[in-house]
Amino acid sequence: MTMDASALPSELLVSPQPLVGFCGLDTVRLGVHKAVWEAFSGSLQRKAAERAAVQYKLLPPNYEFPVTKPKRASYEWYHPKGILKRNWMLKHLHVLPSVVVLFQDIEWNDAQWSEKQVQCAGIVQALKNALQERNTRLCLVLLQKAAPLPPGEDLLAAERAASLTTACGITSKMLFILPHTEHLMGYALRLESAFLDMSQSYYALMSKRIRNHRDQLTAAHTPLKIRHQFKLGFVAEMRQDFSTAQKHYFQAYANLDEIRINDGNCLEIKTLAGFLNYKICRLMFKLKTPRDAINQFIIHVEKYKTRVGFKDLAFEHHAWMSTQHSVFAELFCEAIKNGLPALQTQHPGIYYHKAAEYVMKRRDEAKQAYEALVLIQAEGTPSANPNPLSLYTEFFGIRAVKTGDPVAEQQANMQLCELERGFNHSSGIIALLSQAMAQFKIYKCLRFRKKLAVDMAEEYLKSGDHAKALTLYSLMLPDYRQEKWSSIFSDVLLKTLRCALLSGSVADYIACSVEALSLRHLGNQEDRILLLENLQQVFQGIPPMPKAQLTPEAQGLWTNALASVKTPIQIDLDKVSDVVEMCATFERVQLNNDDVLQLQLIVRVLTDVPLNVRNFHVILADAANPQNSYKLEALKYFCFPSLPQLRAQQQEREKLAKPPEDPKPYERNMRLEPGSYYQLLCTTEAQQFHENTQLRIVRLEAHMGTDQVAALLTSSSNYSRNPFRHHTRSRDLDDNVTINPICYIAPTFHLGTQTNLGHGHGHGSDEEGTVVASRMLVNEYYPVVTTVSNPYNVYLQNVGVHISVPTALRSSVFLTTDISPGRQKLHSQIQIDVGELSAHGSNTATFYIFSLTEAEIKLQQRLSYTLDVDRSGSSGGGVGGGGAARINTAPNSSESTPDHEVKSVAHSLSAISPVQIEYLDETRLRKSREDTVVVLCYEDFKFSARFYTLDRKPLEQVYRGENFLLRANTEVAALDDVEILDSFFICDHNLVQSNYSFKRKKYTNKYRAGDKLESVIVLRTNAALRDWTTARDLDHRSKLEGKSKTSKFIRPAVAKPASGETSAPTPPAGMSAYMGKSLVAKIPTTMTIINSNSAVSNALQAANAGVMISSLQAEEAHPGDEPVTPANQDGVKTTRLVYNKALEAVQGTGHCRGFIKGIYTLEESTSPVPIFGVFCIRWRRVNGKEENESKFVISGLDIAEPPLNIYCNIEEKMFVKMPMGFKVVLKNPTTHVLHLIANLSISKTDNFICSGHKQLDISIMAYEEKELVYNLYPLQVGWQELPVLSLEYNTKADPQKNDSQNALLDELVQRALPKRVFVLVSHHYLSLLIVSGL
Repeated sequence: MTMDASALPSELLVSPQPLVGFCGLDTVRLGVHKAVWEAFSGSLQRKAAERAAVQYKLLPPNYEFPVTKPKRASYEWYHPKGILKRNWMLKHLHVLPSVVVLFQDIEWNDAQWSEKQVQCAGIVQALKNALQERNTRLCLVLLQKAAPLPPGEDLLAAERAASLTTACGITSKMLFILPHTEHLMGYALRLESAFLDMSQSYYALMSKRIRNHRDQLTAAHTPLKIRHQFKLGFVAEMRQDFSTAQKHYFQAYANLDEIRINDGNCLEIKTLAGFLNYKICRLMFKLKTPRDAINQFIIHVEKYKTRVGFKDLAFEHHAWMSTQHSVFAELFCEAIKNGLPALQTQHPGIYYHKAAEYVMKRRDEAKQAYEALVLIQAEGTPSANPNPLSLYTEFFGIRAVKTGDPVAEQQANMQLCELERGFNHSSGIIALLSQAMAQFKIYKCLRFRKKLAVDMAEEYLKSGDHAKALTLYSLMLPDYRQEKWSSIFSDVLLKTLRCALLSGSVADYIACSVEALSLRHLGNQEDRILLLENLQQVFQGIPPMPKAQLTPEAQGLWTNALASVKTPIQIDLDKVSDVVEMCATFERVQLNNDDVLQLQLIVRVLTDVPLNVRNFHVILADAANPQNSYKLEALKYFCFPSLPQLRAQQQEREKLAKPPEDPKPYERNMRLEPGSYYQLLCTTEAQQFHENTQLRIVRLEAHMGTDQVAALLTSSSNYSRNPFRHHTRSRDLDDNVTINPICYIAPTFHLGTQTNLGHGHGHGSDEEGTVVASRMLVNEYYPVVTTVSNPYNVYLQNVGVHISVPTALRSSVFLTTDISPGRQKLHSQIQIDVGELSAHGSNTATFYIFSLTEAEIKLQQRLSYTLDVDRSGSSGGGVGGGGAARINTAPNSSESTPDHEVKSVAHSLSAISPVQIEYLDETRLRKSREDTVVVLCYEDFKFSARFYTLDRKPLEQVYRGENFLLRANTEVAALDDVEILDSFFICDHNLVQSNYSFKRKKYTNKYRAGDKLESVIVLRTNAALRDWTTARDLDHRSKLEGKSKTSKFIRPAVAKPASGETSAPTPPAGMSAYMGKSLVAKIPTTMTIINSNSAVSNALQAANAGVMISSLQAEEAHPGDEPVTPANQDGVKTTRLVYNKALEAVQGTGHCRGFIKGIYTLEESTSPVPIFGVFCIRWRRVNGKEENESKFVISGLDIAEPPLNIYCNIEEKMFVKMPMGFKVVLKNPTTHVLHLIANLSISKTDNFICSGHKQLDISIMAYEEKELVYNLYPLQVGWQELPVLSLEYNTKADPQKNDSQNALLDELVQRALPKRVFVLVSHHYLSLLIVSGL
């Protein structure tokens, strides 16, 4: 049994529930009884949320119920010995049930009914006798196998039930039936409800009896009033009436104030006050009034925190205060679990911490009290009774000590002190602090959590558990170190050092000793000297203190720890501040492969005691292989007393290119004096590192100690600049020394290039830089010659040049290496294999650029080659014995530390050097470099096309079937002189070109920029816009007709003629050779072959089919006038074809027509007008051999349906006084009959004599023609006006015609018929003139 002040009784902490006792169940031997018991009290009850709060107890057969006390007639002369008995709550919670249930196995149709009825009546009577003068309810439950029938149907059951109730002396409401079927749980729930009702009536009657006793009390019976109020509250809790219970508890708590507190009754009053406060706070939390609960607890603590009682037992008061805070914290936690929100300023951790503080005070007071009582006992006081149970009475808070007997009180106090001495205060404090830490962590009070952790570590230290104390102190050290709390951190550090000393932890002792040498921590120089001496002893394998000052246990721990220590012990100087300052820098930022890498390590001791360091190392990371690193050892050094001297030596070294004096060799375990600057030197060869590598200083290491025990001081390479600068800048390290943490090993590229542009007159380029642009024209195959040379004494293999077009220009700029007559393929990127280059050898690579637009073309040129190397010697020694040793930087390596893992630094190497290195295997590598070739592409020709009528007037709309003029104007825009070889126009299939338009224009040999040319072409449309025929329409039409024609999208194989059909004539051998070599691969796919012999047509069809079948690779692009997409191939990449020799296809087919399905242009056009054709210009540079072809797309006009088509046929040459024919053809394009009147009028000058109908009525059927033929006889020479033909509708024959239609008809006549002709002099007329003397 514990003291009343140190803990609350368990019966007070549980939630009171009604007690129901079960009799007659044999759960051990009968499975039915066990099932019934589990149905009421087993796990099923706990899981069901709807079950009532009832506590069941299995009563044995001979259970003895508590005996009732004799009733008092009056309380007038009754004075109780205490307020609350210890056994009262236990009795009503676990001993005295409110309802006793008797279970009997009896069936209604049992053959032994009479015997079992008599037996049952006897058991019931025995229970009644045991419960005499008790209000405990009694009921009988019959266990039956079958479910009962509805009331009134089973007469036997009703008769025997009445007989049984009469024999047992109970009412029918006290008899229940429980069938043990599959629905046992449902019957149990119904029975439980009945039991609960009976229990509620029992506790209601109990409350009434207690109130009757309370009413008999007078003002002198305050303890009894408190007792009855507590009982009423407890019974109300049993009835689950929490509001009434809270009122009774609060009234009892208020009645405590009526009792005057003294040292004798102080413990009893505080004990009862604690009970009542616990009940009140618990009910307040349950009733969702947490503020009232917190206020009640605060008032309670403030009221009783000064009621100490006996001074010798002050520890008992602190124990009571600790208990009050801890139990309230538990209530607070339970309320939070039920949904109560908490704050940083009000949460359970605050009360757990207070409880821990009171336990600390309890320990201090207990120690003082015990020491005082020991002194008193030494004077001859009798010893205390060793039995602790002799101190307790039947009432809470009252001890079995005679009041006023000093000796008895002294013995009781001594016994209490002995009991308190056996209590483990540290474990209690640690448990409470642990709970408080968990709460402070939940509510983000991290600083206070650290403070609690330090308190817990101190408790572990006081309790002798040095290992756990060391663990907690070690966890708190980084936090206080980071926050720069010097005083707190110094205290924690010294305690950590003490724990490491007492626990025999070598690693922690060395780390704390090194850190304690810093001047930032509190302490004098003598303490630091002592720490350094102890540290040197540990390095020698000797415990840090003499044996006389260490306990035998600690001495044994140190002996074992030194024998099994893992050396070296790593210490991070980035965390341990102000002991040793190290900074490393490369002397040069960039090195070649054959240079010597030099690195400086500057070291300064920041403490006031000298340090002995064995050696220094610098760890370098190789970006090409970040998993490996290199370790350089410092073998030489300079010593400078101040930074200005170090800077002066650096400046003098830069001027002389060598140090003014030789460095000293670094000796092992050298003594470093505080305040001096040591410049340590590391050298090695750069060729042991991979080329194109960025070396970075990853870690700096300093070794202290011996081979047996050593410390490894590590520091990162990142130099942290002090945010507070000195007013004298010479005191800052970065103002005196240039710090270069990165060094780049530049690769050696063994190829040199020289690029020449143009046709023999381009400008050259420099050796390695960007190429100077040369003139290039649109639609020209522009040559670029790159000379690749090897100026080194090495043998290079697989030399290649890769050229690619920028992504933005890949739709208009293309590359090729083949300009032979059969070329077809253009690419966005090409690869030229140069082959092998011997030492000091060279070779050339030639390619051509083709551009469809004028722009600045920046080609990406990548040179690559393979080279044989030997990688096995990459870890060779350095210069002067200071070679770099390769080490592994895996996390589990002993050479690494988790704080300085080598990470990949290959993030920006491409920005440092354009040379890329790829290791193919252990003996071969590939090097590549990217350059830029810049070419400016200029315009070749400026082209414009305009349409006119036959009378030379601008044309805005053309009629179907009408002849009109196309004037193509070309201006030379090329900066260089060019030769125009030919020009021609390829019209659409829906247009007809005049015969004389095929006559080729003769050009001069040379044209300069600004020269202009013009071509006039006569065209006629065959269809309006709605009837515009395409290749797809033609294919569809041919399929309907069962014929096969050439299509742009479908290239059917050439079928062999049947035996009965006449095969096409075989072309000549020369013609076939010509078609196979030059024409077949150059036929424009936009043309439909018509009006040609069958042999040529078949050859051209086969050629086109072959072109379409020979598909290209995915990366190859085929630019050209239009995109060509094969039919029935969804998802295939668009390819483009360029045909330079389009004229040869025209000559081979004998026409200039084709389907202009779509034109590839750089500008998107959404115009609805059709495309009339393409104008082609063949040209070449002056003195050049390669022919080029420029094509210009000509957009058409709107095409309307005419009312009449008029054509005029006249002689090309007319001679004076010689008859000539003048024929006018009138064609009716409509579906109606046209009635016209034609009038021919001779001019007034009478230049012609005309024969024919001067006026004629004409009727033209639908789609028919009518010819008007006149004979003209010119009378004069020169430009003469022709007779004027006028047409008008015959309104008599067609009354629907009007004047507006006549005006349109007159406009068509004016546009179609010529107005004047030029009459020449004939030879006969000229001879007559000569003869006549004219």
